[in-house]
Parts: sequence; structure tokens; C-alpha cells
Amino acid sequence: MIRFDMHADVNGALAQINKSWRAFTHKGSPMTKEEVRKVLQYAKDQGYKSTAELSEYEVDRIIRP
Repeated sequence: MIRFDMHADVNGALAQINKSWRAFTHKGSPMTKEEVRKVLQYAKDQGYKSTAELSEYEVDRIIRP
């Protein structure tokens, strides 16, 4: 699961990707900007409003296909 103090609004995080990507981690490790972009785009395509709606399994499939 993506973890940070607060869950992010998917559209807002995508709009601010150049700044927001640094706040994202997965399983305790920092994510790259490209990984964050892929995860956020997937979430948007699924109709998710918040990163809280993403499962750990989904993120694994996106960043480690």
C-alpha cells in the first residue's frame, strides 16, 4: 500500500507530480517519479478519488509487472 501521513487526492497529486512524487513510498521504500505517475494514472483510470482506494496488490502489479 502507498503510505504517508495523509492520503492524496489522485487528480491533485497528478497535477502537482513534480512536487508530490517525493512523498510516496511503497512497502517502506521511496518510489520513483515514474512509478508514482503510473500508479496515479492507474488510480485515475479506475475512477479512484484518493490513493487510499489503492491496494498493495494493485501497486505491486503496476510498478513490478
